[in-house]
Amino acid sequence: MKYRESAKDKKLRARFSEDLTRAALKQIVLTQGEFRGLNNLNIEFHYPITAIAGRNGAGKSTILALACCAFHNHDWGFKLPKRRNSYYTFSDFFVQNLAEASQKDTVIYYKIAHNNWKKSPTLPDGVGVGTQIRKKKKGGKWNDYDKRVNRTVVFLGIERIVPHSERSQSRSYSKVFKDGKPKGWEEKVKDIVGYILGKTYLGFRYLEHSKYTLPIVKTKDHIYSGFNMGAGENALFEIFSTIYSAGEGALLVMDEVELGLHADAQKKFIEKLKDVCLEMHTQIICTTHSREIFDCLPPDARFFVEVVGGKTKVMQGISSDFAFNKMGGSPEAELEIYLEDDVAKAILMAKLPSSVRVRSSFNVIGSATALARQLAAAYVRKEARPVLAVFDGDQISKAADNFAHAKNMAENPKPDFAEWFNARVCYLPGPTWPESWLLQKAGEVLPHLAATLGSEPEELAAAIEYAMQAGKHNEFFELSKHLGLSQELCLQYFASSITSEDLVGVQNLISSILAAQA
Repeated sequence: MKYRESAKDKKLRARFSEDLTRAALKQIVLTQGEFRGLNNLNIEFHYPITAIAGRNGAGKSTILALACCAFHNHDWGFKLPKRRNSYYTFSDFFVQNLAEASQKDTVIYYKIAHNNWKKSPTLPDGVGVGTQIRKKKKGGKWNDYDKRVNRTVVFLGIERIVPHSERSQSRSYSKVFKDGKPKGWEEKVKDIVGYILGKTYLGFRYLEHSKYTLPIVKTKDHIYSGFNMGAGENALFEIFSTIYSAGEGALLVMDEVELGLHADAQKKFIEKLKDVCLEMHTQIICTTHSREIFDCLPPDARFFVEVVGGKTKVMQGISSDFAFNKMGGSPEAELEIYLEDDVAKAILMAKLPSSVRVRSSFNVIGSATALARQLAAAYVRKEARPVLAVFDGDQISKAADNFAHAKNMAENPKPDFAEWFNARVCYLPGPTWPESWLLQKAGEVLPHLAATLGSEPEELAAAIEYAMQAGKHNEFFELSKHLGLSQELCLQYFASSITSEDLVGVQNLISSILAAQA
């Protein structure tokens, strides 16, 4: 189903957009050079939690490294126990052997929301979203590390899930760890981790020796340390302890954020990350291979990275279905159909004949703009397999805008681009978005649909009226409450109630495309 933005999401987004006191990272643009094959990068951040997915080798971890290197920090600033410096440099992430080719001329632009810029014509008050540039000549050094904006940055790699029983330093000091000084946030972390894992902890603290720490918890029946914790349990204590230790306004960068957590725990994990981001003004950028992580974040907080024709492509606002189908290497169908959301998919799946369904793949992309971008990417890739974008009915009035966006993304398209694009675009019936159209069509078959749902026509009519007032894309959430069914079931019933004649235009186009493949 389409993501429903909560009041918490809106509060997080508003603060991230408006707050100039925390040095929020707004954009990274790699205009020259490359890192581990990553090039031509342009990624913007509009929400305080960002998840990046992609196949292995696409450049996800490299983007995390570039984010870490955006900021400097005071010598007395927070740093992880085993780090020498309170900031990161490119040499922390990009190490080369003598046999490897040296880094070419490289230029990176960072846009940062800050309230202490040097006054300039573009920022006369020294307040706003400004740009810092990092440059490096081939064989030279990076410029002006110490002139970077100060901000606490913490990078947590996949080593966080290594059990203490497998960490040599923890094993070496297992008998000498002692109680450390309380930090003041232990109760918060205890309750957060307990909620995520469905456990009741009576106590949590860290034991310390030198620069090393060991978590220890108390439950109703046991006291046990990190030596006997599961990988996910230990990782959660480390993540949330680090967020509170780093202080307000930190940037937390994590590789494979879901490691060690089952699906339900991942959902609760993101829920609690949102709470802590609100409390601590934290910004989080992470990579993931998890559909659940994507589903728990607003569309513009999700990015998919791939390499097309040797160039890095970053797609924002795509659905988890689309991202993880691309990563999963599913068998290719004869026709790839792009859709805005699950409602559009349900309509097509309910009314297209099985002979069409089995030959097609239905990919929920996430928005009309994302559909246009994906068509442009198919054009650039010179896709041999046919593609078709089925826009919602309300996008007919915005056809010119969607075409212009696709053309802009297609990178110097040939004169035939308009013909190519228009041949691969169609629209769902009706002048409005599909949820609204489905509810309107339901009124034409109200007695039949009511009988199918085990409801009286008057009850169903009232439920539809409530749904129509719920707001765009919230209709089936509201309807499900009145009918006592899940959103998915409501959608299936309503999609099945329309007639095949309503989709004859879309079906004929799909059938003609498939016929050309025979």
